[in-house]
This record gives sequence, C-alpha cells and structure tokens, in this order.
Amino acid sequence: MREPKPKFPAIKHPIRKWYEKGFLLAVEKPAGIPVHATFDPNRPNLEDLVRQQEKEPELRLLHRLDKDTSGILLFCKEPSKNKEADSILADSEKTYLAICAGIPKEKEFRVECFLKDGKGKVSSVRSGGKKAITDFTLLSYSKEKNISLVAAKLVTGRRHQIRFHLSSIGTPILGDETYCDSSSKSLVPKPKRFLLHSYLLKFKNEFNEEVKLISELPSDFQPYMRFFSGIRFPE
Repeated sequence: MREPKPKFPAIKHPIRKWYEKGFLLAVEKPAGIPVHATFDPNRPNLEDLVRQQEKEPELRLLHRLDKDTSGILLFCKEPSKNKEADSILADSEKTYLAICAGIPKEKEFRVECFLKDGKGKVSSVRSGGKKAITDFTLLSYSKEKNISLVAAKLVTGRRHQIRFHLSSIGTPILGDETYCDSSSKSLVPKPKRFLLHSYLLKFKNEFNEEVKLISELPSDFQPYMRFFSGIRFPE
C-alpha cells in the first residue's frame, strides 16, 4: 500500500523543537509562514508542517502568531488532553520582543483598551470589543536612530494586540505597515517584515514542573541590535 503523498514539499530546514514532554510540544515558528491553513491549499502552514515532520496528524496548535511574527509556539500532542493543555496555556506567561520606530516615554507601562476585529486589522472601541492588556518594558533605545527595543508581556491575548498597543502610543513596530504611524520615523533601513518575536514562554507542565523556554533572536533582528546597549533581557 502506498504512503499518502505529503501535503507540502519537504521544507529545507526542519522546524526547530524547543521542548517535548508528556502531551506538550513547543516549536520555533519562522517568520513568513501562517500558523493555520489558508484559502490556498498549496500554501504551507506551520500546523500541518509540524504534523508532517513529527508524523503526528492529531497535533493541535494551542495559540497563534501572526504570519510575520517569529518565535515559540505550543502544541498539544494528545486530543484527550486538549482541555488540560488549554488550561496550562491560559496560566502561562508569554513575553515578546519588538523593535519599534520611536521611543516610549516611560520605562515600564501598561496599555489597555477594548479591541474589535475588522478586515485585516483591529481597532479600539468603547463598546462591543474585547479587553486587551499588555505590560511593556523599555529595554534599550537609540536616540540617534529613533528606535527602541521593547519587551511586551501579555495579560490578555487578542489578535494583533501588541502591534496595536505599540502603535497607539506612537511607537509602532518597525516594519509594521498595517499599524504604521506616520509621525514615528526611524533612521534605519526598513526590515522585510515587522520585528516582533515570541521570545519567552513560562508554564507549569502536567508533572507540576516549572518550564522556561527562551527563543534566541532571529537573524533579521541582528542588524538593529548594534544600536542598543545595556540590554537586560526578560527572564
């Protein structure tokens, strides 16, 4: 009997695994790949690529990242454990790193609003939206280039939450065409994607062990890092 043909061609580099124990699997999402299937059945997506790589067709993605966001994503390997996995994720701590055009006025600050989904983007509303809260820390900045490195810790997890919140205070993520703010100009080359990275994930696994995963910064962050100094990364 013939084996079923893979849905997509084999990828050049395997999807990197950061963690695998019990029913949980954490991988590194490259920028530029959607996490779920799109209208184009021939377009690769991360969920199917990981299922194919791990030969586990029932793997389920527990949360999402935008197509151009890179970094850590968590999967559940056993359908019977989906509820428990969702609960672990809900209690987890997720921190992202972003390079922004402009410099926030405060070292540590919280942004909150109500967000409503729209076509291709979200908007802030007074009623009918979902509460969105992010805690931010300014890690470093360059006055000369007018850019900053910011850590964003999610309190809630809404679509485009970090991107919208940073734009709303006048410091949009570098390369983010959807939420760009014309008043925030940087003096560095424009990246090929917006520079947002899922950097740190902390959770307690099914064995009651504390797990901390850190994803190193991708290569397209590196040309901008030389403008920053004295960085103390979240841990």
